[in-house]
This record gives sequence, structure tokens and C-alpha cells, in this order.
Amino acid sequence: MDLSKFPKLKHVVYNDFNPLNANLFNCIRQYKEFYEYIKDIPSQEKDRFNEYQKHAFSVDPYKLLTGEPNFQLGLEYIYTVTQVFSGSKPETSKFIDLKGKYKSKFDTFKGKLINPKFFEHYDRISYVSSVDFETNIKKWDSEKSYFYADPPYYLTEKYYSKHDFGLNDHERLANVLKNVKSKFALSYYDFPQLSEWFPKDEYTWESKEFKKAAAAKAGVKQNNSEELLIMNY
Repeated sequence: MDLSKFPKLKHVVYNDFNPLNANLFNCIRQYKEFYEYIKDIPSQEKDRFNEYQKHAFSVDPYKLLTGEPNFQLGLEYIYTVTQVFSGSKPETSKFIDLKGKYKSKFDTFKGKLINPKFFEHYDRISYVSSVDFETNIKKWDSEKSYFYADPPYYLTEKYYSKHDFGLNDHERLANVLKNVKSKFALSYYDFPQLSEWFPKDEYTWESKEFKKAAAAKAGVKQNNSEELLIMNY
């Protein structure tokens, strides 16, 4: 997002029903302090990974999250999700040993915390929350608001942590968005009910093909998939 094109932007709100993601974004809001906290932690240590994975997904994060960033929990979570194969189901995924051939995503993450080109984006995050999407949308809905909604994709919900999102929730999200004053963009893979909820003669549909990195295997051609964006403008 080119922030220079939005000089009247007042607030950026990040909401994620997964409280571990919400806590991580709260840590990123204090990127200088968070970097100091994690900068000396080496990547690619299996024992450390196992320890962090076990703890991060065994605690009740709601009891630990008070609105202030929990740096230790943020470290444990980002250390885990950056050192498994695709980031899906990190609570059960196995550690991936890169054997020194590739740079760890954990090290890449640390680098982004001290890269000045990201600072303005971090600084513009006004609020972080971990509530149901309907609560969040109704709170911030206005004629001057814009929502980007990225729900667990239909029939892939099992790959997401800390979610219990079914067809009723997909339909509930559609009904909420169809009644907002705001502009919105909704990200999905296509499935049969979508054209019923968002008729193509009433909403803008845009699709883009991409290669599924999560399905990549050595010597095997990557699968293609199609990302769909539905907009009310």
C-alpha cells in the first residue's frame, strides 16, 4: 500500500480472530523494542523450535493478552511459523532443517523489523484486536472506511490455527459485508455459494492465477490456483 496516495488516512486497524497473530502485530507496532528482544535468537535450532512450539500453542493466549504486546509469546509464535513447511497448522508441523542451503524466514523477519522502508507501515497501525469479524466490522463501518477481509477459505479451514469457521460463518460474513456503508474487498477461492451471495452483476469480481507454494515439491511441477477478489465498488 502506497501511503502517500492516502493523505487523509486516519487509522489502520488489524483484526485477527487468532490471538497469536494479533499479539504478533502488537509486537510489530513496537518494532524497535521487539527487534532488540529477538535479535540474538539464532534460527534453525530444532530443540528451541520444539520448546517454543509446545509452549506457544499450549497456553491460553487470551489470558496473556492484555492489550500490551507479549514479546516472548510473539517470539515463540514467529519462530514456529517461519520454520515449518508452509505455515499451515504450525502447532503440529515438523521443524524444517534448511541445512544451511537457504536463509531462514525467521532471519528474514528480523531483517524486516530494521528495514526503514517498512517503518511507516508499522507506525500507521492504530489498533490491533482479536474479535469476531462482525464485531470489528460494525465498530468501524462508515462511509469513509475500507475493509479488506481475508477469511479462512472455504473447505481449507482445517489448515488455520485458532479458528472454528464453517459455512454458516462464510454466509454470515457475506451478509455483514453486503450491508456495510464502507467499501470492501473480500479475498477467496471460488466456491458455488459465492455467486449467490455476491452476484456478478452487482459486485466486481477479479481473479488472478498463481502457483501454490505450499504444494511445492522437488521435481514436481507446482500446482496453479486462482485467487479471487470480490469488491463492492
